[in-house]
Amino acid sequence: MTDRDATMSVARANLFAVAWLPVSALLTVGPFILLWGSDRLASAIPAATDLRLAIPLLLVSLLLHEALHAVGFRLFGRAPRQAVRIGFQRRTLTPFASCSTPVPASAYRATALLPGAVLGAFPALIGCLVGSGGVVLYGWAMLAVAGGDLAAVWAIREVPRGTLVLDHPSRVGCQVTEQPAG
Repeated sequence: MTDRDATMSVARANLFAVAWLPVSALLTVGPFILLWGSDRLASAIPAATDLRLAIPLLLVSLLLHEALHAVGFRLFGRAPRQAVRIGFQRRTLTPFASCSTPVPASAYRATALLPGAVLGAFPALIGCLVGSGGVVLYGWAMLAVAGGDLAAVWAIREVPRGTLVLDHPSRVGCQVTEQPAG
């Protein structure tokens, strides 16, 4: 039985994600420019905007993003394989991963943040360390894509870590299904 929602509308999550764009740029591109200079970053832009490379890379990365959510539900939430689903919502033209079984709020948060860390923050850090503007731009793009995931984490910010939550079927965030023990 659901006690309450810890969600936000998709429209509000999209606004959250748009506000995240400049923040994610400051966190990724900013350090690169400080370390390597803007000329080095600018030299990577033509390759990063070549649509013959960018579109297939983006499509594969979006699939990997959702697959990482599925892995997170299984690994952190210990959800059974049949409870985790990857799909595509035609109405909003967005891929998704969902879990039909409750998981602890801490597992939900880790699952939400996993793609941004693996596909965004990690490549951006590596790009900064080795001086690769292309890798930093990829990391920034993937961190920017994770803005909706950050919105989900924000939506459940007041839910205690051990509380069981259920992924909401149409809103960003989850339904609180059980209070934590103790």
